[in-house]
Amino acid sequence: MLDEETIKKYVEAGRIACIVKKEIEKYVKIGMKIIDIARYIESRIIELHGLPAFPINISINSIAAHYTPELNDDLIIMENSIVKIDIGVHVDGYIADTALTLIFDERYKTLAEAS
Repeated sequence: MLDEETIKKYVEAGRIACIVKKEIEKYVKIGMKIIDIARYIESRIIELHGLPAFPINISINSIAAHYTPELNDDLIIMENSIVKIDIGVHVDGYIADTALTLIFDERYKTLAEAS
């Protein structure tokens, strides 16, 4: 059984992850560098009093998952892309993990909904 303090930390991590996830849906646009997106996500997590639980993962098209941009990464979001973003937040080591898929080509909408 988890104690009340542990539950509060999990809930807080989840709250922060939810806020950032909702913001990212509106923030990410075609032409953006993924390193800038990752930096934004990490800074928002910290502003909301959490810490990144793992490096932000931004996977585009055929990269199935877990692509983490490097410091000088110049990969950008292109037209017709499917973008998966994994966000992890921790509060004192208690982790919330979430992901979202952004579709920049309506042809892939059904595919994204199915998966």
